[in-house]
Amino acid sequence: MRTKMVKSIFKKEMIDILRDKKTLFMGIVLPLILYPVIMIIMTQIMSASMSSMEKDDINIAFEKTPNQELIKLMDEEKNDKNGNINLIETNNYKKELEDGNIDAYIITNINNNIEEYEIYLNSSKEKSGTVINKLENIFEKYKTNIVETKLIEIGLSPNEVLEPVVIETIDVAKTEEIAGSLLGQIIPVILIIGVLLGAIYPAIDSMAGEKERGTLETLFTLPITNLELVMGKYMAVSFCAIVTALLNVLSILLTLGFLFVSGGVVEGISLSSFNIGELIFPLIITLLCICLFAMVISAVSMCVCSLAKSFKDAQNYITPVMFLVLIPSYASMIPTIKLDTFTSIIPVVNISLLIKSVLGFNSEINLVAMVFISNFTFVILAVILLSKMFNSEEILFGSSRSFSFLEKRSNIKKGTMPSMSDGIILYAFGLVLLIYVGSLVQMKFGMAGIAMTQVMIIGLPLLFAYYIKSDFKKVFSLNIPSIKQVFGAISLWIGTYIGVMLISQILIMLFPKSMEVVDGLNDALFMKDNFILNLLIVACMPAICEEIFFRGFLLSSFKDNKKTCTGAVILTGVLFGFMHMDFIRMIPTGILGISFAYAVCKTNSIFVSMLMHFLNNGLSVVVSHFLSNIEHVETSTNVSSSLSIFQCLVYISISILFIGIAVKLLKNKNKNKEMCRN
Repeated sequence: MRTKMVKSIFKKEMIDILRDKKTLFMGIVLPLILYPVIMIIMTQIMSASMSSMEKDDINIAFEKTPNQELIKLMDEEKNDKNGNINLIETNNYKKELEDGNIDAYIITNINNNIEEYEIYLNSSKEKSGTVINKLENIFEKYKTNIVETKLIEIGLSPNEVLEPVVIETIDVAKTEEIAGSLLGQIIPVILIIGVLLGAIYPAIDSMAGEKERGTLETLFTLPITNLELVMGKYMAVSFCAIVTALLNVLSILLTLGFLFVSGGVVEGISLSSFNIGELIFPLIITLLCICLFAMVISAVSMCVCSLAKSFKDAQNYITPVMFLVLIPSYASMIPTIKLDTFTSIIPVVNISLLIKSVLGFNSEINLVAMVFISNFTFVILAVILLSKMFNSEEILFGSSRSFSFLEKRSNIKKGTMPSMSDGIILYAFGLVLLIYVGSLVQMKFGMAGIAMTQVMIIGLPLLFAYYIKSDFKKVFSLNIPSIKQVFGAISLWIGTYIGVMLISQILIMLFPKSMEVVDGLNDALFMKDNFILNLLIVACMPAICEEIFFRGFLLSSFKDNKKTCTGAVILTGVLFGFMHMDFIRMIPTGILGISFAYAVCKTNSIFVSMLMHFLNNGLSVVVSHFLSNIEHVETSTNVSSSLSIFQCLVYISISILFIGIAVKLLKNKNKNKEMCRN
């Protein structure tokens, strides 16, 4: 790849973007104006509204005439900040409360010299919160006065009896920590919105806009490679996303500073004690995070927009992406969600929580590393996908359909093969259903929920293939393998499994806290004393359902007409690992997925990958039942943590030996090109 050509494409794209006044206004100018105006206006409106509610009169009705001392306390509540408390009469308090004529109705009962009060109010009214707070304060003072009077009558000191212990709370948090905690809840959402606004319009213009103008074909006549063209466009979109996000943050910080100086909106923050130097490191980490995230969003936006044939289509396609990104960004506002080994690998959520944690001065270096590694992985994956899409004439020039499920079934030809866009949308649907539906049913129904999830996984590709009238045998590679190919697949699994186990133990050594996740998954996946059921649900069903999804539909949709299907093999493997949503399992599972896809591509039979998948999961079931799963995992971890370099080299050598044997056994001597074609 020539750097000079990439810079030229980057310069050309930036000129096109800067010429588009609509993009500049919507992506940069509007947010810079909109955020400060919204924050200042909303702050003033809320402040004025609260002040107005405090000054409003309160109408109260008593069932019986109240105590004169209580009436006196209500009169004393009137001051510059509070309104009057008016006592009125009513015969039907329920109707009066419903109509808003009275704000509260109080019933008095006296039992054994103890006064009991029941306060009725309508919580659907806006003033209900203010009303109950005022009444509770008044009755608290009234109760205190009565208690003090009775204590004095019997010769006791009210202070000694009522306040025998004095408690004083001292906040040791630094001013910077308070400010960081506040910013950590707001800034992640603003940053993510800024990145979206900065990436979407340039991505639409550089992809769909170029198609609509008919200038994309001209670019391909230039003496540049597809990778150089992709990287130039990608760098331009990423640059716009990063700059827009930083400008938005600057705008928000200036607005918060203005509100802070002018109104003191945050209690406990003092300018005299504020040390901006304490926030330098968190801000640097935040900037690095947002740069990585902008690169991911830019690549994803370009991938989606490349499927569109016009600017209008791209806007329609990008809308679901906006929702999928915005909803997880609110994780920083939920107090119960923390950055841990699980959330650190969830896209968008990990960035939001990491920014919150670093600004709140409670981040851990291993979790920071996991977030960076996971997002860097997403960047690589997205760029690989984008570059592969640029190699598809069907996607770039719209010579065929984009999303088959949007077409009428009567217009689809029989024997249609799924396209890359079909594979992408199927994976997106499957991932969303797995996160929101699969996790829910698994938590509620346990093993039955796992089975339901597997049915859902196999149902999606089967329904999709049926709708587009695909040849099931061709799409899902339903061919019987030879005995030699079966032994080759088994040998490939053994070699891959040994390598994967070594990688897993290294990851556990580097991230020991992740072992808790592994133990939790083992407890959740297996039912004790039920070997047959475990073998069926944990080993057999995934071997069939997940293979139909990944090594069937997805692999077929990602293949092209070239002699090799390396890109499709790697991509389906990576997506397979990512869907398992756990850092410790993601990399090993992705490697296994690549080996499964390689076996299918070489044999043109999905049954070999089903066999490999069954052996892999079945071994876990056997170990769980016959070697005491928890004790075995702990023992194996301790043993592996003390592995020497010589032992590691031995395992690597054995792994390479079995993989080499597998490559020879799976080698297609007839060179049948149809095995790697659509």
